[in-house]
Amino acid sequence: MSLRLQLNLLIAGLVTLFVVVVFAYQVASTRSSVREEIEASNLVATQMMSNFLDEGSEDPRLALVNYLSRLGHVRAAEISLQDADGGEVYHSPPATYKAGRDAPAWYASLVAPKPIRREVHLPGGNLIIEANASRAVLDGWDDAVRMFEFGIVIIVLGNLFVFWLVRRTTRPFQLIEQGLEAMQGGAYHTRLPSFANAEAAAIARAFNEMAQSIEDNLGARREALEANIRLEQSRELALTVQNRIEEERRHIARELHDETGQSVTAIRSLALSLVHRLDGKDEQGRETAQLIGDTAARLYAAMHDLIPRLRPLALENLGLDEVLEEQVAEWRRQYPQVEFTVTLSGLAPQLGESCMLAVYRIIQEATVNALRHSDTRRIAVTVQAEAGKLSLEVRDHGRGLPADWKKPGHFGIRGMCERARVLGGEGVVENAPGGGVRVRATLPLD
Repeated sequence: MSLRLQLNLLIAGLVTLFVVVVFAYQVASTRSSVREEIEASNLVATQMMSNFLDEGSEDPRLALVNYLSRLGHVRAAEISLQDADGGEVYHSPPATYKAGRDAPAWYASLVAPKPIRREVHLPGGNLIIEANASRAVLDGWDDAVRMFEFGIVIIVLGNLFVFWLVRRTTRPFQLIEQGLEAMQGGAYHTRLPSFANAEAAAIARAFNEMAQSIEDNLGARREALEANIRLEQSRELALTVQNRIEEERRHIARELHDETGQSVTAIRSLALSLVHRLDGKDEQGRETAQLIGDTAARLYAAMHDLIPRLRPLALENLGLDEVLEEQVAEWRRQYPQVEFTVTLSGLAPQLGESCMLAVYRIIQEATVNALRHSDTRRIAVTVQAEAGKLSLEVRDHGRGLPADWKKPGHFGIRGMCERARVLGGEGVVENAPGGGVRVRATLPLD
């Protein structure tokens, strides 16, 4: 049921109730006036008959008949005279006022009082005076009919006016309803006009603000979705580039190990052979051959150090724990002044290549950064696998991150976190409590 219909029914009900209350008041008022009228009329008629009888007469009954005949009808009273045997000698004539009409019985039962009857005993008969409220009740009924007709006119005209007024007043709410339906249909650009009605104007302002907020929110969500798509695409591209780089690194490391390493070893071997052949024969040639051999040795050592940085070939044959132990042992050899602690637990014999490589690179980057920049004397490496995820932490006890470490340019730090994110994990670089830097990463094992 619409609000307009509810208001119309409410106003119509109130007007009808008012008319009913007025009618009930009229009935009560008519009942009271009729009772007063018949009581007064009956009392006057009785007193008048008593006074007439007190004047004395030789034949009071005959004189009373003559008197009553001249008196005629008395309003609200029926007067009759009976002889000693109960026969009716006289009865007052019917009323000429509104003759032939009577109020409805149901109305008469509402307003007519209890019957009043008085008897005056006479010599040779009885005088009976009875109340007759039919004319007073009829007057009350006529007044009620006029009031009812007036009430009907008031109800009709009042309801027509109310219907028009309510329709005019609720017109803004119909527009508001249409606006809400449009919003529900997805037309978030819908706006409501200004209304003269204060309440409707307040609702319209709230509606327009809500619509603007929804439209702005949808725009922001659309932009965020597009940004997420671009980010995912960038991560996919970064993962592809990273995999390609690792593949090239592995290829270069393999070439250095298999081809270039063998060639450098062959050069060194030939140089050493030439040194022995020229011993005591050509001192200058011998020194040149020795220089070639020494340079080849240094080149081989440099290559040997470069290959693990390009690609730890052991990852293809060994587990992650063995490769990390080997790498930490190399760091201990290169940096004897630094205390290394390694804790490994729960690592499966064979992890996925992407996961192993990401863990290795994050630990490698974090450790190298700590060795180069933190001036630390202790580095702790922890790797733990449980509940479907792998967690790692590299903690040093150096000087901590610089104040501007979040500014552009620190690609190594961002690269560690991005390696974890492209695999669906998380990476965090932060200053550790008590000093130093803590690098944490979590990777899903699936």
